Amino acid sequence: MLKVILYSFVISQLIFPCNILAQSKINVKHLRSNFAKGENKENYYTKLINNAEHTLKTLPNQDIRAWISALRDVQSILYASQSVKDGLTNILNLKVDKHIKLQRTSLEVAYTLFKEEFQNEIENILQKTNDPKTFILCYHYLSNSNYEQRTKSFYLDLTENKFPNYKKNKNLDLFFKEINNTDIKDSFETPNIYDLLNHNFQNGKTIVYSFHRKNRKYPGRTIIKKPNGDFVKNNDGTLFSIEQLALSFSNLPFYIPNGNTPQGVYSIVGWYISPTETIGPTPNLLVRSPYEVSTATFYHNNTSSKNWNIDDYKALLPDSWQNYNPIYQSYFAGSIGRRLIIMHGSTDETKYFKDYPYFPLTPTRGCLSSKEIWSDETGFCIESDQVNLINAYKSTKQKKGFLVVIEINNKEESIKIEEIERFLKNNPQR
Repeated sequence: MLKVILYSFVISQLIFPCNILAQSKINVKHLRSNFAKGENKENYYTKLINNAEHTLKTLPNQDIRAWISALRDVQSILYASQSVKDGLTNILNLKVDKHIKLQRTSLEVAYTLFKEEFQNEIENILQKTNDPKTFILCYHYLSNSNYEQRTKSFYLDLTENKFPNYKKNKNLDLFFKEINNTDIKDSFETPNIYDLLNHNFQNGKTIVYSFHRKNRKYPGRTIIKKPNGDFVKNNDGTLFSIEQLALSFSNLPFYIPNGNTPQGVYSIVGWYISPTETIGPTPNLLVRSPYEVSTATFYHNNTSSKNWNIDDYKALLPDSWQNYNPIYQSYFAGSIGRRLIIMHGSTDETKYFKDYPYFPLTPTRGCLSSKEIWSDETGFCIESDQVNLINAYKSTKQKKGFLVVIEINNKEESIKIEEIERFLKNNPQR
């Protein structure tokens, strides 16, 4: 179920034929996925589980990729069996830093599926590792489980002692600032959201706003602004919006490679159809992170800078937001290598997530996902917020634009359209 398998190929090929087609609406009734049929999905997930269980019952050998794939697969359906636990035990007791990629993957999956069971093993890795990304993952596991009731100061001191030149490492420097809360304000003391909603990021561009809670397990809400400053409306005159999820499988922070969708500004360069079965045939909004592409592509040829610098990004923002550090997450995440964040639908089997508040939406590896419901019998699409999103975006008659992702507060509930409407009226009550 690894959606990321085909992302790289698809994105690298820049499938733009969809972008140059007429701005015709997508008819949800015409969408069909053979994968979405109940029998086919059942076979797929049964095979996925059986293959993962078999792999994780063996000891790691030279085919480390098979182990990484198995771990990613079980993580993608939150499958926490005894075999998975035993496999993680074997990996986490290997010689520290022997297989870096496998080590990182096992730490991420342990954090996702077994938040308390591996404290001793991960403490051992924390103390011995020389790999910054491994160290950061260990911190999150141990601090989340409140290992030995350590304070943040303990980990900050350990970072400085273990990596005296940590400021020269982008991952460690960003990590240190985040947990030390230096340069970072409380993300709920946001500037006036009205200013953000009424800002002209760039003349002639469509702006997509995706608002979320601090707890990403609660669905956010997305609206669209036309190039003329008006917001897309439904046929009855009400404000268009859809629910959207910005939650990764791991629910780790934005500066982790497969963590939650970073807040901040992204460039929209079009749409395309993914060949990945678990994403499905609905077009995806093609989003680019800072550093992922050239500055010319990101800023739609409205910059003279060929090299990335934070001042150009800052200039996109309204004045009242330019000193608000969470809005720079996408920039910093891009600088440390986050890529392939898009807005897509899903043909995933939703039963694996039925006990979570975001059901029937599905988490990803850091993308923004929209709800889609498919017929188990025919494979035809029954309901699709992703279709609604793409049709609404196309209605603005502009292929290129910007996406803004922002957390608004820490309420433990999904975001309703009424909250967004208050922001549009410059009523900041939250």
